[in-house]
Amino acid sequence: MAQPSAATIERAPRQAPRTTRGLDAVTLGTLPFLLILGGWALLPYAVDYPPYMLPSIGTVLDYARESVLDGSLPRDIVASLARLAIGFVIGMGLAIPLGLAIALNRYVADLFRPVLSFLQAIAGIAWVPLTIIWFGMGNGSVIFVIANTIFFSALYNTVIGVQSIPLALHRAVRSHGGRGLALLSNLILPGAMVQILLGIRTSVAYGWRALVASEMIAGSNGLGYMTMEAVQWQRTEKIILGMIVIGVLWVLMDRLVFTTIERRTVARWGLLQR
Repeated sequence: MAQPSAATIERAPRQAPRTTRGLDAVTLGTLPFLLILGGWALLPYAVDYPPYMLPSIGTVLDYARESVLDGSLPRDIVASLARLAIGFVIGMGLAIPLGLAIALNRYVADLFRPVLSFLQAIAGIAWVPLTIIWFGMGNGSVIFVIANTIFFSALYNTVIGVQSIPLALHRAVRSHGGRGLALLSNLILPGAMVQILLGIRTSVAYGWRALVASEMIAGSNGLGYMTMEAVQWQRTEKIILGMIVIGVLWVLMDRLVFTTIERRTVARWGLLQR
């Protein structure tokens, strides 16, 4: 076999090291935030407005330091994350098994899909007035809204994921004796895994929004309650700090948890197109 010449080797494209690509992605993702901070810092020089409407970066940082030192911000963060975790366990623990059970029968899935779409549309914050009547103000109402939001979103995505498996694969597995647990482990779960993971990621995103909104209305502590409580005192720096913490926490959860799970499962299996 002829060996490639030196010219051929030199013309071959070189792939950038993975670490370099990672650093480029981080730099590119950081740039919009730097632009926002720069615009925030320069805005008072361009527009004349009362300081309480939009405090300076320094004012927000000063309040952030105070709230960390007195423990109020860590307590609110822990309270919100604990409610999200409880709602996630309840919602997912019910949604995925029920979704698989419904989707295994195509006629049952077709029967339930419209009502699942309807319930998914009203899941979350729309339930808050009713949950206040049922559970009163506090943890009960907030956790119910989170679990409700996660449950219907995950249930719908699980059913869609199972139904997206081609019938030809069902017939092939059944023709080789695949029944019951064998069918579930060899076809249903792998075939629906992409949609299930997408459903988990989307459900937690919706649940996080529902958490903040329900804490604003029915909570007694947490990040949502913190930002809403600040309104009556016009503590804009507290509101903005709460908004920043809410966004940062979600980015961390998405990058550290869901992106890692995605990379170690469906991306490694070659089931995810980028």
